Formats: sequence, structure tokens, C-alpha cells
Amino acid sequence: MTVYSGLGLFMKNTFLAVQVFLAAIFSAGSLLQAEPIEISKSAQRTFVQPTLQIRQINGDKEFCDPFYRYLVTCGWFRVVNGNADYNLIVNGGDGKVSMQLFFGENPVLSKNISYSGDVRRAAARSVDELISARFKQKLCDSQLTFTVETRPGIKEVFVCDTDGGNIRKITDFSTSCVEPSWMPDGKSVVYTRYTLAGTDVCETMINPWRSRRLTHFKGMNVGAAVHPGGEYLAMIMSIDRQVELYVKALNSRDRRRLTQSKAVEASPCWHPNGGSICYVSDRSGRPGLYLIGANGGSPQRIPTLGSEAVTPAWAPDGKLAYSAKIGGSYKLAVYDPNGGESGVIANLPAGDWEGAAWAPDSRHIAASRRVGKRSEIYIVDSKTGKSRKLLNLKYSQTSPDWSPIRRD
Repeated sequence: MTVYSGLGLFMKNTFLAVQVFLAAIFSAGSLLQAEPIEISKSAQRTFVQPTLQIRQINGDKEFCDPFYRYLVTCGWFRVVNGNADYNLIVNGGDGKVSMQLFFGENPVLSKNISYSGDVRRAAARSVDELISARFKQKLCDSQLTFTVETRPGIKEVFVCDTDGGNIRKITDFSTSCVEPSWMPDGKSVVYTRYTLAGTDVCETMINPWRSRRLTHFKGMNVGAAVHPGGEYLAMIMSIDRQVELYVKALNSRDRRRLTQSKAVEASPCWHPNGGSICYVSDRSGRPGLYLIGANGGSPQRIPTLGSEAVTPAWAPDGKLAYSAKIGGSYKLAVYDPNGGESGVIANLPAGDWEGAAWAPDSRHIAASRRVGKRSEIYIVDSKTGKSRKLLNLKYSQTSPDWSPIRRD
């Protein structure tokens, strides 16, 4: 993403500023009535990852290699040699996986999985079974989408698996495609496409590949986020020459304007229950986060850290990640309206952190880290503060979004 200051999260002019915001929401519940609160400055307490030893792993290399990568990168276990909290025996190949997980010597999980075709996905699903058995969460059988600057001034939309493998490009235009966002079924991606006539919101289905235009109104059409039910878009338009937040039917031109102000609105995204929308606005003079009901109403300010707050993203469990401008740079922060830990995620490498997206496990965050003119996507563990670079590409990557767990 490009930004007002060159460091952070706003472009220098209004048109491009709105284009780069991508974000999230919260329901109109307790937070809407909340008094301003003090937010702690450390988002993590000491968290000890349970250790896991792979006592035995047998099978095809095509299965074992991605299985090990998913297990190491998932973050839910710390894989060690020698004594460990958990011990694992795995056999995989020829369309079958068998796993035995022990806590010490006590059996926790005994699982047999059959698969055909996609060996990498079988490995991801197998690790998810381990995570689910211990933590009631899943992570690996999901995907990420993001933009890559494939040549100067041109960005395309890509997708990859959670370990950074299986990367592929899903757009191929002579103009930029930005702000990718998954449809709720995880089978297609919605994004903003620049054209000679302006901007459109488009959708590309991944398999089989096909693309269609969703909006083409006069003026700006950017920042679309899909309702959890898949029926509506929350997006930014300038039909009346004023940048405002709208809700639009996905498959028709029906629309409703939610905001009425001279401020610049950006970054809409739906709460998982579909009842409210969070967005960025500069109505107070500096960019901040606001909440509004899906049918409109009076916007309410969300309490955040720093002089600016941008690019919010809600976790499935209700936590909010956003970028807070603190001391001249943008930090990745978390706010839990339910009374959990809130504050800046500590121990991250230096740089400007922007464009957060939560994983399905409500623990891991994908975000782009900018150093100088280069941005790369990292996966951040919100419990430990550990981070890993997702990809090794020579091109800058921005605007990640995380799919739900695949259901097919």
C-alpha cells in the first residue's frame, strides 16, 4: 500500500488514498456505547507454546515435506527433537494418512484420512486435525490473496497456501488490480481494477477461472468488502462527487449511502455477523476507525492507540487488528472489545506494518511490512509476537487477505 506520509497508510491524494485502505468491522453492541478506555501498550503476555516431537514420519516425500512445513509454520506447536509435551507418529502416502498424537504417553488423537489428487492439501488438512484435537482451531487448509507489483506501476492479484507454497497469479491486465478480498466461500476474490475510464470492482473465480465486473458507477468504485452472507458489498464510491461509504447489492445496482459528510471514508469491512461496518474516516482531522450499522445511523469512534489508526481487520472471535501511527511509524496493534489483551504487538522487526488480515484461527495475522520502498508479507503470531516472511519474491507484496477454511 502507498500512503500519505510515504511511511504509513494513506496515498497523497484522496482518490488513491481510498483505494489502498482495506479493513474491517464490529457489531453495534457494547463497543458502540463504550466510554473511551485506556488501552495497554503490550498486546501479549508470556505465552508458552506446547512442544511436539515427531517420533516417526513415514510416507511419500510429496506428502511428508509439506506436512512438516505446515506443522512448523502453523505456530500452534513448537517442533523439537527429544523430550516434548506431545509425541506424533505419522504415516502418509498412496491416498491415505494415519496419525497418532500422544500427550506424553497418553493418546490424544488417532485419525485416518483418505485423499485423492491434491497431496499438499491432504498435508494441510492433516495438520489441521492435530491443531483441532488440541486447540479446537484450524489454520492450514486456507489460502492467502495479496497484490504483487509485477512491474513498475502495475499490480496483480496472487494467491498462495499458508506456508507460502503453490503461489499463482489470478489476474493479468495492463492496469493495476488492488485490494483483494475473499468471497465468503473462499472460491473467488473481489478486487479493485484500474481502467482507462476509472475504477471497477471485479470478481475472479479461481477454479475454473472466470472473471466478471461487479460495479461500474460514475466516479470512484473501490475498497469493496463482501457481506458474510455473500449478498452485499460495503464499498467506497463518489457518485455524488463526495467520497462516501455505501452498501450495494452484489448482483444488482441497488445501493444505499451510509455516510453523509465532507470527510474521506475508506476501508469498509463487515463484522462476521453482518450487522455493522467498520471503516476509516478523517472526520476528526486525522484518520481514525469508526463503526456504523449496516443500515446506517450515527458513526461511533473506536478507541485506538497512536495519532492515526488505519487498515483495521476483525478476527472471527471479535478482536480488532489495525495499524497505529506511533512515533513516526505504523505499528501493528490489537484491540479486544471483550476485555482481552490490547495494545501493540511487541518484538516485531522495524518497519511500517500495514494491511492486517486475520487467519481463521483468530491468532495469526498476515500483514505487509514496509522498509523503504519495499513491502513484504509476514505472518505474525499475535500470542507470541513471532513473525515469519511468507514469500521470497523480488517484487513488493501488499494487501493480504486470508480465506476461511476450505469446505470442499
